[in-house]
Amino acid sequence: ILPAGEEITEAITRRIDQTSIDSVEIRSVLTCEAKRGICARCYGRNLSSGRMVQKGEAVGVIAAQSIGEPGTQLTLRTFHVVGTASNIAVEASI
Repeated sequence: ILPAGEEITEAITRRIDQTSIDSVEIRSVLTCEAKRGICARCYGRNLSSGRMVQKGEAVGVIAAQSIGEPGTQLTLRTFHVVGTASNIAVEASI
């Protein structure tokens, strides 16, 4: 169906589903055999651009920002809700 080392697209996964193939060996960050870090092929696509990552791309920074930003927003939302609730409590007691 697909030569070794080629990207598995959604169309390819549908073709695999239609066959009697029980298992497929894939490259991923969990199976990467690079001596240091993770190779670009096993890392896959950059989710912000949709293209395959290039050697030297700052994927760690992008991943950290992806994880950190929702956490920051949650913290800010928590402070906003707590501040609003305390203002309501003060107004009710006056």
